[in-house]
Amino acid sequence: MTQTISEPMHLGPVDIRLPPDPQLSRVLRLAASGIASLAEYTVDEIEDIKIIVSEVLIALIEHGAGEPIHVNFGVGASSFTVRGQTAAETFDYTDPDLELSRRVLEGVGAIYGIDARDGTVAIWAVIHRATESD
Repeated sequence: MTQTISEPMHLGPVDIRLPPDPQLSRVLRLAASGIASLAEYTVDEIEDIKIIVSEVLIALIEHGAGEPIHVNFGVGASSFTVRGQTAAETFDYTDPDLELSRRVLEGVGAIYGIDARDGTVAIWAVIHRATESD
């Protein structure tokens, strides 16, 4: 009999394009949680991923130019990356809403970045999965 050693799945990248509608946050969260579940992330890690997805999407909707939003999930054995981008006519890094988003992302332990250039704004965040020694 052959023994199979289970390793976490490496899924992705997964690309999703959606209209700038806040109601679609639920759909994007569901997609992210399903992908993270397939990659054997824990329930707590999946909850943090869903928070990140919501923050990225809502910030892009609020600060974008009303164009479609492109979201990418990068999934690996040790981290889950959410990267979103959309068109932006102007962008204010000091906006209080973005400060709140930064605090939320920091609160879930995410490494994140916000970048605006050439009429595009991108927000990304990475959450590292807990190791057994944590």
